[in-house]
Amino acid sequence: MVRKIVFRLPALLIFGGIWWLSSQTILPQPKGVLGFDKVQHLIAYAALSMSLGLWFSGKQWKNNARGTMLLLFSIASIYGIIDEVHQYFVPGRDCNVWDWAADVLGAILGALGAVCIAGKICQHDD
Repeated sequence: MVRKIVFRLPALLIFGGIWWLSSQTILPQPKGVLGFDKVQHLIAYAALSMSLGLWFSGKQWKNNARGTMLLLFSIASIYGIIDEVHQYFVPGRDCNVWDWAADVLGAILGALGAVCIAGKICQHDD
C-alpha cells in the first residue's frame, strides 16, 4: 500500500504543480534556453507522462505496453487541454494552442521514456 502511494505521488505533485503555476497571473522567466516557455511546457508534460507510468504494474507494462503508453500520452495531453482552458480564466494568462502542442510533444516523449524504462525493468522481472 505504501509503495503504491509513493509511486503515485510524483504524478500527483506534477499535476498540482502545473495547476498552481497555471493559476499565477505572472510567472518568473529564467534567462537562457530554459526560459523559452515551450521548452518548459515540453519538460513539464514529459515529466507528467513519465511519472504516470509509475501507476501501472510491471505486469500491465508486459501485457500491454503500447496501450499503457497510449493511456499515459492521452491523460497528459487531455490535462494539457484542461490546463490551457483553465489559463483562459486567469487574469494575465491566455489559452494558447502552441503551448498545448508543446504539452503534447512532451507527453509523447514522456510516454516513450516510460516504455523504455518499463521495458528494461520488466525484462529483469523474469
